[in-house]
Amino acid sequence: MTDSSWTPADDARAAISGYGPEEPLLTALAFLEGLGRELPPSEMAITVTPESLDSWGDFSEAKLALDSIDDWGLGSYPEPSPTAPDVAYVKILAGVTEVYQVKHAALVRPAAWLSLVWRPEHGFWLVHAFGHPVEPERMPRTSPGEAPHYTRAS
Repeated sequence: MTDSSWTPADDARAAISGYGPEEPLLTALAFLEGLGRELPPSEMAITVTPESLDSWGDFSEAKLALDSIDDWGLGSYPEPSPTAPDVAYVKILAGVTEVYQVKHAALVRPAAWLSLVWRPEHGFWLVHAFGHPVEPERMPRTSPGEAPHYTRAS
């Protein structure tokens, strides 16, 4: 690929290509892609907290909620909880018709949020809720105050 054909979408793909399990954005993406592909609940279960598994049912309500967001896309960076480093929030945006990456803090109005919690016993972040952000004290936290460093807006 020549420099003249490199696009913002290529920037976004390159940015996440080196991400590891310490990145909440990867779990968020896996969860949403699983909903889109209608993976069976047994496969979706690895992306959510064990404590929330029963509340997801067969994940069809979450799929309907995602399908109700026209041209959804993820925010470029997770939002850390200001009071709990082991809790992060990922924005789901509406009207994203092309892939791009915002490289600085920007004010946006999300259509929905994913609430994630770092679970060291699993080795990665897990989704606990989809919709509105869940307060850290209402999430099943096994490493309060501790989480790996992850990519954030500068």
